[in-house]
Amino acid sequence: MESVSDTQTPATPDEIRARIRSEHAQISALLARVEALSERVGGGEDDTESVIALREELQALGTVLLEHLHYEEYQLPSLADEGEVDQMAEDMHREHQAQREIFDRVIRELDETAVGSSLIVGVRELSRAIRDDMEHEERELLNKP
Repeated sequence: MESVSDTQTPATPDEIRARIRSEHAQISALLARVEALSERVGGGEDDTESVIALREELQALGTVLLEHLHYEEYQLPSLADEGEVDQMAEDMHREHQAQREIFDRVIRELDETAVGSSLIVGVRELSRAIRDDMEHEERELLNKP
């Protein structure tokens, strides 16, 4: 993934769409790993390795996700129809803030308990929020010419 400083370079709409689609695929793969590990850890297994692996996968997801959200917040408004930019930027910021808050809560729950149904619920909520957001962006913004 490119660094945050790469957002300073002008990109064409096609380049923006391609990068976001690529990052969505990467995030989706990370989510699948986090979901699988959370089921194992949340099942009550006393498996320190799984807890450590889940934490590492969540950290990797967090790094990729936060950079991706920053890039989207910087670039996606340029893909919106004129007159919709402000509303789209506001909606996106609200959705992204909710994702950040859920992510922070999941990390906190993992640190506090390492197991349990609240961890699984948090990971599912995070995954659903991220996947719904990616589907919406792909349908509403990335499929436009």
